[in-house]
Amino acid sequence: MKRNFKLIGIIALIVILIIVYLFLFVFQNKKEVNEDANKFKEEYESLNGKKNEDGKSYLEIEISNDNVIDYTDYKEVFDILDDGTGIIYFGFPECPWCRNLVKVLMDAANEVGVEKIFYLNNREDRDTRVLENNKIVVEKEGTEDYFKLVNKLDNILGEYKGLNDKSIKRLYFPTVIFVVEGKVVKYNIGTVDSQIDPYTEMTESQTKELRDKLIEGMEEIISCTSAC
Repeated sequence: MKRNFKLIGIIALIVILIIVYLFLFVFQNKKEVNEDANKFKEEYESLNGKKNEDGKSYLEIEISNDNVIDYTDYKEVFDILDDGTGIIYFGFPECPWCRNLVKVLMDAANEVGVEKIFYLNNREDRDTRVLENNKIVVEKEGTEDYFKLVNKLDNILGEYKGLNDKSIKRLYFPTVIFVVEGKVVKYNIGTVDSQIDPYTEMTESQTKELRDKLIEGMEEIISCTSAC
């Protein structure tokens, strides 16, 4: 009888330890997600009511506290582009086109049920070049990781504007890519072609056009998550 009680006690202890471990694991993951969500919300909403250096007012946006943004780095981005699956958003808070896109991106993710969008603000990593006397002058060198990223996305990126050289590519913001098993299956650069002024909110039809395109990419990810 004593042995049975002892065995039951050991089993109960093991069960309790497993429950505590799972609770801490879930709590920690949720805490990390919430920290990223709050950081993203604060960064973008902090510009509401403010103007840029040219005196143009930033588009005011509201982002949910439980948004699905996950701050990432180049290593994770490269892992996804090698053989992973996920949605990656390249942008930054001051970008007027990004502020238009983010509102729609968050709504679309919520509608489709996307659990995570990887976010990388690599604005300062880009190179800066100008054309002087028909010669390309590098004013600022880009980082090694940035050029590696550009090479990986060569097929979808546009040329560096103003250099008259189609072989030189550039990552413009915002860019959203949808990757399935290392392959970019869908992507969206900017907002919609018909939008001229990024400091003005998109019309209802423009918003729907962008939303439909983003949802199309998200559905590729969702279907792969359950079937790939």
